[in-house]
Amino acid sequence: MPKVLHIGPCQTPGGMANVMRILAEHPPQGWEAELLSSHVTGSSWAKWRAYRQARASFSRMLNDSKNRPDIVHLHTAADWSWWRKRRFAKMAHRAGVPNIVHIHSGQFDRWLSSSSNLANNFRKDVSAFSSHIVVLSASWQRIFGELIGDTTVVHNPLNPELSIDMNMVRDPDKILFLGRNDPIKGGVFAQELVKKLRQSNPDLFLAMSGIESSKYPWVHCLGWVTEEEKREHLSTASLLLVPSKFEGQPIVVLEALVLQTPVLLSDTIHSLSELLPRARYEDVDDWKNKVESIISSKPKQNQEILLDYSLSSIRQKWEDFYQELLIEA
Repeated sequence: MPKVLHIGPCQTPGGMANVMRILAEHPPQGWEAELLSSHVTGSSWAKWRAYRQARASFSRMLNDSKNRPDIVHLHTAADWSWWRKRRFAKMAHRAGVPNIVHIHSGQFDRWLSSSSNLANNFRKDVSAFSSHIVVLSASWQRIFGELIGDTTVVHNPLNPELSIDMNMVRDPDKILFLGRNDPIKGGVFAQELVKKLRQSNPDLFLAMSGIESSKYPWVHCLGWVTEEEKREHLSTASLLLVPSKFEGQPIVVLEALVLQTPVLLSDTIHSLSELLPRARYEDVDDWKNKVESIISSKPKQNQEILLDYSLSSIRQKWEDFYQELLIEA
């Protein structure tokens, strides 16, 4: 039975880790899958040590006929995340194992565009290592086509274990923000937005992950939430805000759709269906008007949006892609 090895931050909290675990737990039919963690949270030294340990483990795998993978599937964000994965791609290529560079970051194109040398070096590397580039959406494929050439589109999969809990009751005053404490995620904007919304609806409150404290008493600070806690918050909120400056393909939005939670996205997010409602990035008045409209009308999202993200569909795409790579090898 052929084996695919997923390399990336599978033990680091976040969407990329969730995707890696789903793919590893549900490999294509006739395949087996393993995870190799290349990153940890913590100090720079801890991260460097985890990276070195992953490289050593990978080297042993490549030199062991029983544990050697048939496909190496690299999951990467931009900047240093890619520089770490670059070494794995090089090692796989030298060992004659096909490798996939799966780009998850919504700022990868900005990173490449920030310097002509970055884009040129990336193109040279993936060509030298015979890497196969995978992006998350057709819009990213168009963007990357100008920067790095041919790519393949495969969406992130939905967690097949996710389902509606009929015992959960929505709180009409609960607005939800789920993301890390990072300026690109728009957490400060979310607070300012709800502050303005409360002028006409003082019962509204913001349940917000990524922070432990806030100067506003109506901000319920959630810190880092577990998967179980995330599902509970999505099931009880009246609306999920995603005001990010950019995103790869936010799994939390797809999970919200499964749980029939309305969402409102920044218009800078291009990796999800155009049928989803959007507001102009950092335009608080536009966001306020659209939030009030969604809360008052309680719209139901088009569930057909989710068909392209079903696990069965994604597994089939990976099966076809893996088989193609094995034939080429």
